[in-house]
Amino acid sequence: MRKSLALTLSAGLLVALAGCSGAPAAPDCSKVTPSGGASSIVTADGAIGADPAATFPFPLVVEKAQASVLTEGEGDPIGIGGTIAGSYTIYDGESGQPAGATQATALVVSEGLPAGLRNALLCSTAGQRTVVVLPNDEATQIVAGAPGSIVMVFDISAAFPQAADGDTQPAQSGFPGVVHADDGRPGVTIGSLTAPDEAKSALLKKGDGAEIATGDTVVVQSTAVSYSTREVTSSTWEDGTPGVWTMTEDTAAASAGQPAGISEFLVGQTVGSEVLAVVPDGSGSATAYVIDIVGVLPAS
Repeated sequence: MRKSLALTLSAGLLVALAGCSGAPAAPDCSKVTPSGGASSIVTADGAIGADPAATFPFPLVVEKAQASVLTEGEGDPIGIGGTIAGSYTIYDGESGQPAGATQATALVVSEGLPAGLRNALLCSTAGQRTVVVLPNDEATQIVAGAPGSIVMVFDISAAFPQAADGDTQPAQSGFPGVVHADDGRPGVTIGSLTAPDEAKSALLKKGDGAEIATGDTVVVQSTAVSYSTREVTSSTWEDGTPGVWTMTEDTAAASAGQPAGISEFLVGQTVGSEVLAVVPDGSGSATAYVIDIVGVLPAS
């Protein structure tokens, strides 16, 4: 079995197009991939978050995807567009052997995933271990050249919604207007505002989750709009990939896609909050950032 991974199933980040979906609403768990004889026969007795040491009689072959929850999680289930963090291990259904080592991942549960895998992860919760058995037509989208079915074991350490779900706060004057689509995606209107001389921020939604601290790795949705052009300059919503930002006191340091100095507006806020930050560029313009804090990655 070849071990090249066709869906960017990497040690750092697994992503796929998230698109536009109704994350603030309760997820439709009726679509979850059903359990079956193949998925229920897989055992995985290894520690959660480590090598699951899965075993099963082989060859293990399915015509349709199957999924079984081996360990129940807790907390709110995620819908389409939500993100899971944790690890996964892939096994060759023909030989029963691992197709590589256990990998850490942050994965958007999106329409871009094979349907069997997407629906197997739908409604997942933190702490859950799930076995997924995929037929060959879906397996080859995950592992190039897979000769038959594959078995995947997912350990989910955290599950995050698509958008901030905190309580809406009163609007503040002097800031761009922000409205939201049904899925939580923000729309920003600069209007006749001029760029400020100093950076400032306003709280749009107040969450009731953990307080963000320096050093945390935060999962965010972010939209940036230029004061000069009134156009969106970057958007994780459009990219289909939430940002993974490290909170640092060094204003010159930033994770990939993270605006330098943005940490000062997020540290001290709570998970579930949405923050509007306006940052001047020193050239007479500014950028407005609408940032949804959807979660904090567990410390590795």
